[in-house]
Amino acid sequence: MRAAKVKIKIHPTAIIAIAFFIWNKGFAKLLAAVLLHELGHSLAARALGRKNQVLTLTPLGCSLYVGELTGPAAVAVYLAGPVVSLLLLPLLYPQTLWVFAFNILPVMPLDGGRVLAALAGERRCGLAGGLVLLALTELCLLNAAPPVGLTVILYLHSRWLASARFVKIRRAADFLRDLY
Repeated sequence: MRAAKVKIKIHPTAIIAIAFFIWNKGFAKLLAAVLLHELGHSLAARALGRKNQVLTLTPLGCSLYVGELTGPAAVAVYLAGPVVSLLLLPLLYPQTLWVFAFNILPVMPLDGGRVLAALAGERRCGLAGGLVLLALTELCLLNAAPPVGLTVILYLHSRWLASARFVKIRRAADFLRDLY
């Protein structure tokens, strides 16, 4: 039996964020909540036979890559992180609540967006993500949100655009592959 392998990548600028997380008790709890959330995804992927995984730490969080997933397996893996966040709510409140609320948004590449794409298709997910981002941007601007809130919205918007481009590239590659 082959052992599961999780490769950990740390973005150079994430080192500064991690140092800040460790220095500040509230942010240290947030980092723990995020890592445990990703551990939930990892355990679900491992249970479904995904052995090679890549955990990437960035200044704005972390993500786990387990390969392409489709159907019920995708939904199970994508929902495992938010479920862990909810289970840890009594221990790491309010940090796990923020991690859950953020990740359940139906915006790619967040967990909610991935679940929506697996259930309803990538095109509908893209439309829903755009509407959610528009509503969040308007909410932030009307309520004079702090710069951190606007930064998070801009980050989500850039990730949403990047995931939409990736879908187009993947479709073009599939089309070319089918030609030959």
